[in-house]
Amino acid sequence: MKTKKKMMCLLLAVCMVLTLMPTTALAEETESARSSKTVITTVHELQQFAKAVDNGEYDDKTDAVVSLDADLDLTGVAWTPIGSVFAADGTLLHYFSGKFYGNGHTISNLDFSENYGKTEYPSFGFFSEVYGAEISGLTIQGKLDVSNSGYVYFGTVAGVAADSKISDCASNVSFTDTDKYINGTVALCGYAINSTIEYCQNKGNFSITKDVSSFQMGGIVGLAQNSTVQYCANTGDMTSWTPCTGGIVGQLYQASKIINCYSTGKMVPLGIGNTDFGGIAGIVGAGTEIRHCYFAGEMDLSQYTATTPYKRLGGIAGGVSSDTPVFENNYFVQTENVPACFKYQDAGTEKTLDFMKTEDFFNEITAAGGNYRFNSNGTPLLPAPKYTVSFVVTPAELANVVIKVNGQEVANPVDLEAGTYTVTASADGYNSVSKEITITADTATHTQTIPFTKKSSGGSYVPVQKPEIITGEGGKTELTDHGSTLVITPDAGMQIENVLVNGKEVKVSDHKVKGLKTGDKVEVTFSKIPPTKAQIDKAIKTTAGNLKLTVRTSKTPKKNIKAVVKQDAALKSLLQEVKEAGYTVKYKFYRSESKKSGYAARLTKTTGVYLNTEGQANAKYYYKAKLQILDREGKTIAETSLKQCRFGVRIWTKGEK
Repeated sequence: MKTKKKMMCLLLAVCMVLTLMPTTALAEETESARSSKTVITTVHELQQFAKAVDNGEYDDKTDAVVSLDADLDLTGVAWTPIGSVFAADGTLLHYFSGKFYGNGHTISNLDFSENYGKTEYPSFGFFSEVYGAEISGLTIQGKLDVSNSGYVYFGTVAGVAADSKISDCASNVSFTDTDKYINGTVALCGYAINSTIEYCQNKGNFSITKDVSSFQMGGIVGLAQNSTVQYCANTGDMTSWTPCTGGIVGQLYQASKIINCYSTGKMVPLGIGNTDFGGIAGIVGAGTEIRHCYFAGEMDLSQYTATTPYKRLGGIAGGVSSDTPVFENNYFVQTENVPACFKYQDAGTEKTLDFMKTEDFFNEITAAGGNYRFNSNGTPLLPAPKYTVSFVVTPAELANVVIKVNGQEVANPVDLEAGTYTVTASADGYNSVSKEITITADTATHTQTIPFTKKSSGGSYVPVQKPEIITGEGGKTELTDHGSTLVITPDAGMQIENVLVNGKEVKVSDHKVKGLKTGDKVEVTFSKIPPTKAQIDKAIKTTAGNLKLTVRTSKTPKKNIKAVVKQDAALKSLLQEVKEAGYTVKYKFYRSESKKSGYAARLTKTTGVYLNTEGQANAKYYYKAKLQILDREGKTIAETSLKQCRFGVRIWTKGEK
C-alpha cells in the first residue's frame, strides 16, 4: 500500500506559524514508468492525464514524462486541479511526481472560480500538489473570482510544490476577492517546500480587499520554506489587506532565498499598518536571503491608513521575523516615507524610476553580481534560461577533440539557451562532424551524441602534448594545437597579470602561449582591470546624483547649535568610493530662517559637522548641506544640490547682543 501525502489544511494562527509539512513517500519505480511518455494535444487528453494522476498512476514516478504539444483552450471547463483526490481528513491520496514539459504552450481561459474554496480541494491550481516533480515551459492564463470561502493553498501552476522544480513558467491569472473571508495563499506557486522556482513570471493582477488574518500573497510564491526563488519577475498589480504580501514572495521562511528577481507591478497596501507588505517580500525569517533584486513598481499609498513611520512596509521587505536575514545589492523605487525595510534600512538602495531605466543602473546592479539583460526601453530584464548540455563523443578516448557551437569553440559541457544550433567537431585521426541540434527544456535534449568515424588513410600523426596548467581565478584557459598552445581568456573586467612556464615569466602574444610540451608547468594569474579616471568620475557622479543627505541638529553645552550630516549607508558607500579613488570631500553648510528658501552659505569643511556660534537670539534656523567631491588635482567632479538635502531645524538661544 502506498504511503499517503498529508495535506496542510489547518489555519495559520499568525503569518509565521506553518501547518504540518507533507512527508514524501518513496515508491519503487517500474520499467514502464522509466520509459513512458505521455503526449497531450487536446483538452480530452489533458483530462485523461488528470484522471490518471487521480488514479495514482503517477505517484512517485519521477521519471515519467508528460509533454504538452499544443495550446489548449479550456473555455467552459469547470477546472478541478490535477491531483485532486483528498480524503475527508485532508490526506492527499494521489499526486504528480514526473516531468511535465509545457514546451512553451499555453493553457488559456482556465476559470478556477467554481471549485475554489470547496472543502474537497484544500490545495488548488493547475496542479493541486506535486512531489519530486519538474514543471517547465508552461503558461497559464485565466481568472479566479472568489465565491467560496475556506483555507486554500492556491497557485496558478501548483498549489503546493515539495522537493520539486518549476522553471520557465508564466502565469496570467487574475485573482479577485472583495467580500469573502479567505485564508491560505495566492501566487504562481502557493506553497514551495524544499523546491526551486526559477525563470518564472507573473502577469496577473491580485486583489484582496477584505481584512483576512492568515494569508500569504506573492507574484511568484505565496509561502517559501527552505526554497530558492531565482530569475523570476512579477509585472502584475497587487491590492492587498493580507498579512503577508510581496511582489515576488509573500512570506520568505526557513532559509529560503530570493535571487536576481524583480517586480514592476503596482503595489496598493490597504489597512492600518498591521500587515507586512514589501516590494520583493512581505516578511522574511531566519536564515533567509534577498540578493540582486529590484522593485521598480509604483507604491500607491492612497488607501493606506497607517501612521508614519511605516513599520511594516518596505520597498524590499515589509517585516522581519528574525534578526538573521541577508540583504545584498537590492534596489527599490524612491517613494516618500517608504524605506527599504523598517528594521533593516540598508536592505536596499532607493533610486528614482527614471534612473532605474538607464544603462547606468544596469551597470550598477550587474557590477555587484546581478545577472540581467539591458533594456533600452525600461528597467533591466531577466536573462534567458540556460540548460547544461553535455556532448558524448564516440568512440571514447579521442585525442584533441574540439567542439564548436555556431562557430564558437566551447567547453564540454556548455550552458545553452533553448534553440537550434549548428555543432561541428573534430578529433585527431577522425573525420569532422557537423550536425544540427535543438535544445528545449526537455532533459532528453540535454545530452547530445557526436559520433566520429576514423579516417581511412593519409595524414601524419601529431603527438598530443599534456602540459600541467594551473589557472587562477578571473579567467579560463584551453589547450589547442594538440596541446602545444594555451589559449587564455580573461573574464569580463579582468586581465592577464602574468604567465609562468616552469617558474619563468613568459611573454603572452594574442592571449596565447605556444610551444608547450608534456612536462611543462604553466601558471596563469589574472588581475582586475583598473578603472579609468573617466569611469571613476562617472561612477562617483552617478552615486552623488542619487544621494539624499539629511542634516541633524543638536544643542551644545554652550547653547550653540551643532549641525551634522547623517552618515547613512548610501553616504558611507560614496565616501568609500571617494577614498579608494584618492579624492577628497568637502561639506558646504547653509543656513536660513525659512525652510523653503533663503539658504546662505555659512561654512565649507572637510568634516560633516558645522557649529553655529552666532545669530539672532531665539531665532529658528534651518540648516542644509551640499557635498562637493574633488579629484586629486582639486577639480570638482560632482556636487549635490540643496534639493537633495533634508533640513535640520533648531532655535538658537545663545545669541549675541
